[in-house]
Amino acid sequence: MLSQIFVAALIYPAADWMDFSGPLEVYQSAGYNSTQRPFNLTTFSLHSPVSASSTGDLTFVPDLTFAEASEQLSSFDILIIPGANVDKIDGLLATDEGTKIKGMIKEFSQLPPRNETRRRILQSTCTGALILAASDVLRNRTATTHHWFYDQLTVYADKAAGGPSGINAVKKRWAYGGKTEGNVEIVTAGGVSSGIDTSLFITEMLLGKEVAEWASETMEFERRPEDAPWGSNN
Repeated sequence: MLSQIFVAALIYPAADWMDFSGPLEVYQSAGYNSTQRPFNLTTFSLHSPVSASSTGDLTFVPDLTFAEASEQLSSFDILIIPGANVDKIDGLLATDEGTKIKGMIKEFSQLPPRNETRRRILQSTCTGALILAASDVLRNRTATTHHWFYDQLTVYADKAAGGPSGINAVKKRWAYGGKTEGNVEIVTAGGVSSGIDTSLFITEMLLGKEVAEWASETMEFERRPEDAPWGSNN
């Protein structure tokens, strides 16, 4: 029997709730036709409860505190970083909380995969890629984000690198950024709903096409290809 794949999703104030709930729905749906769910899902935050969305309309109670998640960081196979309005991200990154989040992302990017799964993935949705860029993990990598913020992605990466970062910001539904020195794979998603497509891609990468198609059918979500970013059909 394969080991469960442990997924941890960060929630911070004003984070776009679909940026993390979409991927979590995919990973949950992937197990509906099996006796053992392949993914084990966890949420964590520096706040509890935490109000997600820019209007604060939705309040979540995370499973773990940030400190608890930090202690267990090596046990997680997938770390999800959601986005938010850019002004909220700028405000977050300027705080001690932002520094802690950047430190966690940097640490996770260098953790060797667990022997049980042999894969470890750092995943962002939408402007969550800006947080990855600010954490200096996208240097010399291909990445994407919400279609309004391709240029800003480069700005954030260059600032973190202290000069030209070599990032290749692309217009895609998702972008596979390769592996870090710690053998952690980085996958960034375009805006909001693209996190669902990206998570189906990751599910297929880890568990095969049949499992990904089952999750897609369960959700009644029609998969969109990597090279079909927002506006490509216009």
